[in-house]
Amino acid sequence: MLRTALTAAGAGLDDCVIDDRGDGALILVSPSVSKSELADKLPDRLAAEIRRYNATRVVAAQFKLRVGLHAGDIRKNEHGWVGHAVNLAFRILDAEEAKAELIGSEQLVALIASSHFYEEVIKQDPGSAPESYRRIGVSAKSFEGHAWLRLHGGGWVPSASTQALAAAPAPDEDVVVRALFPDDELKVLQGLLSGMETTRLPMIVSRATRSAIPLRRFHSVWDAFLYLADVNAGPDGIPPAVEFLELLALDIGGENADDLTAWVAQKIHNLRRAAEQQERHEIRSPIPAEPRLHLMIVIELDAIDDSRCVLSWWRQDDPLEWNPLCGGVCELAVDELEQRIDDVIIEAEGVWSEQAISVALEFVVPRPLLQMPIMGWRKEYRSGYPRPLLYDYPLALRSLERMRSAHWHRLWRMRWDSAVDDYTLLQRIHPYGSAETKENPIDAVLSESTWVGLVMDEPPSAHPDPTAGPDALTAALRAGVPLVVWHPRASAEDLRELVGRLVAGDGGISELPDRHRAAHLAATGDELVRDLVVLLDDPHRQIDPGGPLSSSSGGLK
Repeated sequence: MLRTALTAAGAGLDDCVIDDRGDGALILVSPSVSKSELADKLPDRLAAEIRRYNATRVVAAQFKLRVGLHAGDIRKNEHGWVGHAVNLAFRILDAEEAKAELIGSEQLVALIASSHFYEEVIKQDPGSAPESYRRIGVSAKSFEGHAWLRLHGGGWVPSASTQALAAAPAPDEDVVVRALFPDDELKVLQGLLSGMETTRLPMIVSRATRSAIPLRRFHSVWDAFLYLADVNAGPDGIPPAVEFLELLALDIGGENADDLTAWVAQKIHNLRRAAEQQERHEIRSPIPAEPRLHLMIVIELDAIDDSRCVLSWWRQDDPLEWNPLCGGVCELAVDELEQRIDDVIIEAEGVWSEQAISVALEFVVPRPLLQMPIMGWRKEYRSGYPRPLLYDYPLALRSLERMRSAHWHRLWRMRWDSAVDDYTLLQRIHPYGSAETKENPIDAVLSESTWVGLVMDEPPSAHPDPTAGPDALTAALRAGVPLVVWHPRASAEDLRELVGRLVAGDGGISELPDRHRAAHLAATGDELVRDLVVLLDDPHRQIDPGGPLSSSSGGLK
């Protein structure tokens, strides 16, 4: 019975030495076995084995069991295992108070933990039910002191039928639940967190909760911790408040961070979530030195009336977490878009107000709306002094048709990934307006994986004529070409010069929106760059815009 219970509690036969003492046993457990796991699981497994044993015996042969729990250094000599730790384990096992209480109760097991074992193991682990132990005095031979007693396995009542009956608690009996953060721990944490500041607080909270709950404004780090302390753990069992403290320590550094890291390590150990924490570490991306948030604005034309559209917006609160939350959906006239998007941006900025982090805007639009003058749009109209969006954000134009067409995505990802760290982009952008291209179907030309960009010699038509020959924009989208550039009035030569300036220097394809913004802000007068249109699609930032009116993540407003 002892061997079966120990194995079930995580201490297999190879981990234990069992010294049979006739009416009992001295059990030595290897240091490789978790003491907290043993203290958690052993009481239940012992009680179960005793019930199973007693159920097949007459009353006179049924028994209860006292178990002494201690940890320490021991050695073996010619007389067997010796040492102060062995002596102490036997002294607390003989505690008269424990014997009397077990005899007079309906419990099956008396667990008697030494003061050291209780304080260092049981009290540190909520799973070991420290609240179920009480302190008792011990006077045995030369030992005078105290230990901690827990009676366990109740519901077994000796009877002539030898059946084990499960006794239910009284209806008015309170259930004791040990808090994840006891008062003494909260005092320590409050001392560490009070006065602590970070500009990335909302981002850290979002990462700690895996973006699973809506964010609110926090007045302090301590306020955020208390909020997360009431949030349940996810499937891996790591409480968001504990993850928050670990991420906070990584962000702030210094002596307080070391204290937080040590506290988190102890809590993870007590919760026995070290393996789960390691899995998180392996997949966690570090917060970049210059992180960026994205606000994705999706516009879909009404299927019947192309003067109306459906607008949805998707706000990212953690630069390393994607997919973002849907902020809302509404139906409106196309000519009302700029004003309504102004409201969307103002709302998002209110949520981001506690973060010191850059933001980019991405407009996912259908082909008929690609000519909208997004680079000239403004915000804060209600102030009376609207401000160009370009002053505050890099702007990216993206294709709704491509995002919706999953059968194009494999090639799209391949082309993008090949260009991320490629600083020779100019050689990989095809000048569609050249004479040799006109002689070949553009589909065939762009099938060559070299090309990651296309310069069109004229703007794409809103509704291409399928009988008029190859359509360059459709060919680029189907081939996975992530970058498409055109201009409403520039000559082919001027356009190629503009593109050359845009991609010159260091930096990969993902930096083009910033370069486009910088060139636009530096332009004077009627420079051609002001009307340059850059469609740039990052396949790693997608949402599912396939029907926002029926989406569960947002309703009509």
